[in-house]
Amino acid sequence: SAVFALQSPDQTTFYLAPGTTIEYHWEVTDAAGNTGRTAEATYFYDDDRFEWSHLEQAGVTIYYYAGDEGDARAMLDVASESITKMSALLGGTVDFPVKVWIYDSVDDMRPALPRRSETYEDSVITAGIRITTDTVLVLGEASFDTLRHELTHVVTAASGESALGTLPAWLDEGTAVYGQEDPEGFGDAIANAIDRGNVLSLRSITSSPGDASKVNLFYGQSWHIVKYLVDTYGEEKFAALFATIKGGKRIDSALEAVYGFDQDGLEDEWRAANNLPPRTTPEPTEPPAQDELTATPGTPDVSDNSSDDGTSATTVIIIAIATLALAALIAFAGLTLARRFK
Repeated sequence: SAVFALQSPDQTTFYLAPGTTIEYHWEVTDAAGNTGRTAEATYFYDDDRFEWSHLEQAGVTIYYYAGDEGDARAMLDVASESITKMSALLGGTVDFPVKVWIYDSVDDMRPALPRRSETYEDSVITAGIRITTDTVLVLGEASFDTLRHELTHVVTAASGESALGTLPAWLDEGTAVYGQEDPEGFGDAIANAIDRGNVLSLRSITSSPGDASKVNLFYGQSWHIVKYLVDTYGEEKFAALFATIKGGKRIDSALEAVYGFDQDGLEDEWRAANNLPPRTTPEPTEPPAQDELTATPGTPDVSDNSSDDGTSATTVIIIAIATLALAALIAFAGLTLARRFK
């Protein structure tokens, strides 16, 4: 027999997301140089620490091991409704199956998450995360707004990201909070910052903050700016912004093309609308437009299957998963394993 460990003591950083389908085969060579190859097989990794049940509807599957079917059904209804609503807002199409894994506790969910810095993990608790293009993890049954937030990330990626363009963090996360029914503490964070006059610069939140103390304000301000764009200029232009970024324009050029201003102009408008003074120090602008890529008709959408920008509205405590091994009986001496992940 032979065993290949996808994670081992000398390979501790390997991460396998729940819901990953592994396609694999074995190739063997004997002492005489004769080779053989098994047929392609698949293995569906479902975090086998738990006994999962599942419900499916309109391309969404809810996996759960705690609570009852009624709670899971309610989550499934919210999931379908959220994807439909946000797809209409952003003008995108989620044309692939979506998997939602519901964990019952922080300790249960922690090993299923990718790792972040120790300081960050000590400061924030993850309530939900989009870990791949088609997979989200949510903490607790009836966590409806967390579910809405994470599934909005699925829609933002489908609507605004491709091999040609990616979304800035403030637009991605702001839209995800906009997809919630209630911004909750994020709304309080930005309201307090506006009152004190210590909001963040827009260009400083094109990527997520590494400082855990700024997380709530980051989400709150991102949401407030997205809400300003939708309320002031309408849903049609907001959808056009996503399509323009997906087509290859960077955020400043995309804003100019759709709204007639770049990030500095947007920030100036937003600050004025909230009775804040203009920025005292101009932020640097992005590289010239010639650095952009331009989409050509028929260019396929090859979205990244990673999840760094899809982290949750209430993100953190992220720890690598436990060891997974695949075994097969083999009649030869040598061994080569070819594997592929989806």
